[in-house]
Amino acid sequence: MTQTVLKEKEIDDYQFQAEKKSGFRLLKFYLIPGYREPEFEELEFEIGKIKSKRRLFRRLLTPLTIAGIAMILFIAILGVFSPWLTPFTLENVVPPDFLPETPYLPPSAKHPLGTTKYGFDILARIIWGSRTALTAAALPVIIGTLGGLAVGTISAYFGGKVDAIIMRFCDFWFSFPTLILIIIVSPLIGKSLYNILLLYGIFGIPGSARWVRALVLQVKQNVYVRAAITSGAEKFKVMFKHVLPNAMSPVIIGFFGAMGGAILGFVGIAFLGLGDEAFADWGSDIQYGRGQWGAYYAVFWPGLFIAITAIGFMLIGDGLRDALDPRLHI
Repeated sequence: MTQTVLKEKEIDDYQFQAEKKSGFRLLKFYLIPGYREPEFEELEFEIGKIKSKRRLFRRLLTPLTIAGIAMILFIAILGVFSPWLTPFTLENVVPPDFLPETPYLPPSAKHPLGTTKYGFDILARIIWGSRTALTAAALPVIIGTLGGLAVGTISAYFGGKVDAIIMRFCDFWFSFPTLILIIIVSPLIGKSLYNILLLYGIFGIPGSARWVRALVLQVKQNVYVRAAITSGAEKFKVMFKHVLPNAMSPVIIGFFGAMGGAILGFVGIAFLGLGDEAFADWGSDIQYGRGQWGAYYAVFWPGLFIAITAIGFMLIGDGLRDALDPRLHI
């Protein structure tokens, strides 16, 4: 019994001495300039990371960014749950399956937003068209961004003749309007939705490459990149491990802005009659309702949803720029 009491007393004395020593180290850590204590330094670093993440999250919680996220989330819900949100299937709202309805019927209980050309239900085409819109926003931008990242990074890092050849090719490519090229090429390869989006993405690579090149040239001048090169690191390792990750924030910001532009570009192509009729899309809806002044709703509702989607992506891009660009917080 006595031995147990002595052991408990020794443990209490040890804990007291540890707490006293810890408190003394804590006091030295905060009062003596230049004193570093690994334990408290690590704790301070973890607290700093948490505060940094919270600060980034708070910067994203602005009214306009929240509005943009809500807009895109609304369109995404329409696209994901399309079969449950309308009694019409996709085959019922695209040619050649024409419904036995009168074209351009006004809004009614059966057709809440009215009908468009061939008697298609406008609400059903808007709901099914949300899938096409999200695909048209994401696919070409992903292709153009990934291609631009690879080409722009290689051009800026190697420089010299490699840079000159790539940039002159980009200059030559910019002399041709993208929309005109798609109008010429798409009928030759078939007016499939994915063919059109693939063309749109490939034609966007030169612009993305030039922009990424400018970002990489800035990052390339930093000390840590020069240190990696001096230490003998392989070129591709320096490019894709040290340079490219530090240029990603502007790329992410531009990605969402480009998605808004891709929506508008695809709508223009579909409005000209080059869209894939096997899919519902809002550009074709506007083309269907063109010139029907008595049936303004056939143009108004597709145009409204185009605006919601494009503005939503652009608001998210602006919010990310405000949160990720350190130059705005100096």
